[in-house]
Amino acid sequence: MTTIAFDGACFSDGPVTGVGRSFVNALTAYAESSEHECVLLVPAGATAEPIANVRNVTAPRGTLRRQRQLPRLLRELGANLLHSSVASVPMRAPCPTIATTHDLPWLHPELHEPGSAWRQFATRYALRTAARIIAPSTMTKNDVQRLLGTRCPPIELVLHGTTLGPAPTEATTEQRNGPFLVLGDDRPRKNLDRLRVAHELATRQCADLPAIDFVGPPNRYIGETEKNVLLQTCRAVVHVSLFEGFGMPVLEGLANGAPVVCSDLSPHREIATEHALFVDSHSLEAIAAGLQRIHTDTELRWQLAQAGHARANQLQAADTAAHWQRMHAEVLAPGATS
Repeated sequence: MTTIAFDGACFSDGPVTGVGRSFVNALTAYAESSEHECVLLVPAGATAEPIANVRNVTAPRGTLRRQRQLPRLLRELGANLLHSSVASVPMRAPCPTIATTHDLPWLHPELHEPGSAWRQFATRYALRTAARIIAPSTMTKNDVQRLLGTRCPPIELVLHGTTLGPAPTEATTEQRNGPFLVLGDDRPRKNLDRLRVAHELATRQCADLPAIDFVGPPNRYIGETEKNVLLQTCRAVVHVSLFEGFGMPVLEGLANGAPVVCSDLSPHREIATEHALFVDSHSLEAIAAGLQRIHTDTELRWQLAQAGHARANQLQAADTAAHWQRMHAEVLAPGATS
């Protein structure tokens, strides 16, 4: 039997969120119909929920340990393919590898988030050893091509998937009286300070504007059940980051029938198409105006909720799993290069 090892390096010590949750959902869908043996490599110390038809195996964590010890583990497992949730696949793997590049922020100097020289070197070298590279947005795909140049393996554009929540109705959309929901961490690129100031500005002009509920690491981890309740009761999902390789909160908002206010970034438009209220994330006035409009315009909220949910129906975990199955078949086909 063919053994596919799935690298769960995206897992942290807290609850699985964001792209980690997308990876788990896609793996669950993949394992439901796969004839292969599926093994999930769980970093030492992390907790991974059980997935039907998937065997969990403890794996090394940390960049250097992964590079040194993962090849031996793959040999012990008899793995025919390693599908990684991150870019840093082992450079001397005994089997073909598929790497996932979520973003390359250090290629964008305006963010002032330069990666270390070692990280850039390791990422470039590891990606060049992969049989395939997955990118969740066209922007990230272009960044990978720019990074690797002529020595770039084939890149697959595979948007992340999610689980579809209940379809919205006009009544349920109008009954959304919770706060604005902001999902994600507090890195500078998430633009939370500017959002806070914009919200204060908007509140001075609109006295009944909802409060903002910030949810995410490092201070507020929540489980999937609580998150889904928030997604299904918030006034709107707000995601005005300055940079994203994808933008899971946008997709999760659409999937749960929430109107979405988000920054006008190409990955966000790739997710939502025209079914979100896009704002200039560098402008306090634009963000403030977006918050006021999504709160006061009942018809807009309903239109965005309805069309956004239909869009999210095209980006489910099963669709991601189908992309994986095709890639695996191609990489494992006799005569395929790695």
